Amino acid sequence: MHKQLRRYLYFVLAGITYLVIHEGVHIIQAQLFGIYEGIRLLPLGIEVMVTQPLSIGGVKLAAFSGLSSVVTVLIGYILFALSPKILKLNKQSVKNYIYYVTFLFLILDPVYISLLSFFVGGDINGIALGLDVPYTIIRVIYFFIAVINIYLIYKKLYPAYVIE
Repeated sequence: MHKQLRRYLYFVLAGITYLVIHEGVHIIQAQLFGIYEGIRLLPLGIEVMVTQPLSIGGVKLAAFSGLSSVVTVLIGYILFALSPKILKLNKQSVKNYIYYVTFLFLILDPVYISLLSFFVGGDINGIALGLDVPYTIIRVIYFFIAVINIYLIYKKLYPAYVIE
């Protein structure tokens, strides 16, 4: 039971880290674009509130909606690449936390934008509208990234860390 509780704690901490980074990128951009109004707490996370009607469009809108997912996935890849060095650390708790952060950063946005966006919309709306491309193209790209990342997690990340 104690191991399960620790795993849950690391997962929750990694989730909080993800929210801070992902939504933090949205907040920084909203501030830079002059559209920031606040933050709304939702049952499954937080939402950055922006001025309505929205005064940005095109590439700015696509960047506002998509850069946060690019940043989180990129951090996931960096942590993945640094895994051999991270695994040499002496603190098991730090290694466990970084495992869950890497896992979530590699998987959340690709799965959310490729599959979950069918049900909840979200960032895909701004990406599609800003770039004036069909939702399907964005979903296919993110699905491809999700498949690659699931493979990396299953074949490389999990076996390297083997959290017990």
